[in-house]
Amino acid sequence: MTQIGSREVPVDLRLTVAVCASSELVRRGLGSILDDLAIVENDIHCESWEQACQLMSATPVDILIIAEAGYGSCQLPDGVQTKVLVLVDATDLRTALKDAPPWAHGFLARQDLTPTGLDEAVRRVAVGKSQIPARLASELIRRAAAPLPSRAARPAKLTSRESEALALLADGLSNKQIARRLSISDHGAKRLVASLLLKLGSPNRTMAVVTAIKSGLIEPSLM
Repeated sequence: MTQIGSREVPVDLRLTVAVCASSELVRRGLGSILDDLAIVENDIHCESWEQACQLMSATPVDILIIAEAGYGSCQLPDGVQTKVLVLVDATDLRTALKDAPPWAHGFLARQDLTPTGLDEAVRRVAVGKSQIPARLASELIRRAAAPLPSRAARPAKLTSRESEALALLADGLSNKQIARRLSISDHGAKRLVASLLLKLGSPNRTMAVVTAIKSGLIEPSLM
């Protein structure tokens, strides 16, 4: 069996990945790809959100892959630390944006669903990097020019240092990498990122980037 790997993640890291999809064909297809990824130790299949929640509440799951739309209003169980990767349809971004859960840690276009594409997405989400398909980022940037709803109409006011950190965050840099680029301590970078998440009202780095794009805080040239 050929296994796909990357140097971006510690070699000893092994993940438990769950797939949530009502279609058995989709579950089997994703499971077949996951079986070939060096970073995946166990993959578990769930037929429904209820089943996925029961699993995450009872068993440590590192990453949950949501393979279909319709979960935007769902909530993760209290205390669950699972990171969520959502598959989106790049040909129907309107629905993808509408259904995107606010607690998602990353997105992957179905059109990019190859062994290499899934491996990269899983690894980026696993280490806390933002994971947004170029197609989705472009659509968010386009929509940033449109009038925003009441509460979202006023973008967060960022300091110059926070703006620098946001650009690096959008590039997928870790806290340590941000610290080196900005010549600050690791603790200072961690505090800076935490401030960004708070100001943008986002639960994680990926959603912070999504919010920043929607609000026009990130220019197209930065993506």
